[in-house]
Amino acid sequence: MNINNQIIEDNRILYDTVGNIYPPHDKVAIRTETIQNITCHWFTPENPKQQELIIYMHGGGYAIGSFQSHKAMVSHFANGLERTILFVEYSLAPEKPYPAGLNDVLSIYHRAALQFPEYDFYMIGDSAGGGLTIASIYEIYQQNLKPVTAVALISPWYNLESDNPSSESRQHLDQILNKEMVQTFAHAYAGNDLSKADPSQLNFESFPPVFVGVGTNEILFDDSINFFDMVYKIQENAQLKIYGGQGHVLTQLDISGSSPQDLIANINHFFNSIHHV
Repeated sequence: MNINNQIIEDNRILYDTVGNIYPPHDKVAIRTETIQNITCHWFTPENPKQQELIIYMHGGGYAIGSFQSHKAMVSHFANGLERTILFVEYSLAPEKPYPAGLNDVLSIYHRAALQFPEYDFYMIGDSAGGGLTIASIYEIYQQNLKPVTAVALISPWYNLESDNPSSESRQHLDQILNKEMVQTFAHAYAGNDLSKADPSQLNFESFPPVFVGVGTNEILFDDSINFFDMVYKIQENAQLKIYGGQGHVLTQLDISGSSPQDLIANINHFFNSIHHV
């Protein structure tokens, strides 16, 4: 599949403007740090829980998305979850395709585990960042690294092939994504052999406690359902919340509505219920 790099570049510019829809939370401090040659951003709320750290992987089809597109949203997550968040600006395709982004996340996680050995680590990923989170969990198990305490996935992109029924049946409801766009991103990320980078092709024997939130109005709806159908068989502490009438990554365009606030509250409750169990 030929990749139109101009389409990707145009979408990068457009997606960054999404970060201006609402302002960052004014009680969250933001600091940038280069870790392992990777640009990262610390989001620290007032009175954060001690010895707990969330590592955040942003969405954007593995090809777009940045600190700019996610700064406001992630600041509200840091405040609502009362935890420090480390936001990773991992490598993007097509300049740095799979497995560069995955390796960046693992490098940051390994460094954090060494630097903060007593900490509980959580992961949050939205859209492609959700798929990257799933792949990272697999590699963390494979490399016998410190286990992740709990995970939250928001509209995760689980199946790189994007051939689930919802990619057609829910297209008229989805105001954010279309199948052609998603497939362009998939091939920019993984080339012509999507299976090697496809989170849905990974065989898990275990998985951390996980919360999944998804809207009904998105072509990736089936991705959340299929991931949950896989994971609840190996992790009894798995929760799925479906938000009626909501679109892809429902906190991105609106943070103050009842559904976005409910999502943040649910993730917070879920993480709190895991801690010290």
